[in-house]
Amino acid sequence: MGRPRTAILSPEKIYRAALELVDEVGDFTLPGLARKLSVSPSSIYHHVQGRPEIINGIRSVIGSDALASGDFFTAGPDWRDRAAAWARSYRRALGQHAKAIPLLVGEAVTDKATLDIYEHLAAVFVEQGFAANDVVVAVTVLDSFMLGSALDMASPELSWLADPEAQPALHGAFAGASLEGKRSELGFEAGVDAIIAYLETLLPVRS
Repeated sequence: MGRPRTAILSPEKIYRAALELVDEVGDFTLPGLARKLSVSPSSIYHHVQGRPEIINGIRSVIGSDALASGDFFTAGPDWRDRAAAWARSYRRALGQHAKAIPLLVGEAVTDKATLDIYEHLAAVFVEQGFAANDVVVAVTVLDSFMLGSALDMASPELSWLADPEAQPALHGAFAGASLEGKRSELGFEAGVDAIIAYLETLLPVRS
């Protein structure tokens, strides 16, 4: 029998299948991935070197899909709007795959799609005149907050089941609250506003 004209596997097919498994159960194994793809584990190794490469591939798939959405580039010229739009857009993309986040944070970023996403954010601050140290701080704080908020998107609306006697302050706040919107969205927007207000204080004074 001759070889098939198109390859059964490709790195992207492997990455996307692994992401589907992570979305379902929170992780993947090479044997489980092989079963999902109806191939042998050795066939996977013909295309990728192992688990770390697949995790970075998962990141790349999420990043490529996020960039393809175009949401990163919809904000106006103001740096504050652009930074907030970046956080909203990437949070939305990662929030669709919240179970993947614990895997992603354990590996350094090396794929082009994700590096391009962070390059877009860093350029916002560099163009505004932030010092190098402050660019690192700005990227880090927005990244950290965005990752936590993306995880929170998958949490129940009532995340703290407090007892009225044992935790009266917490219970009372949730029992008496009448939020105009989802808790996670309101908390995210408040946090982004606070971060950007702090970052403004790092800008050099212009005479």
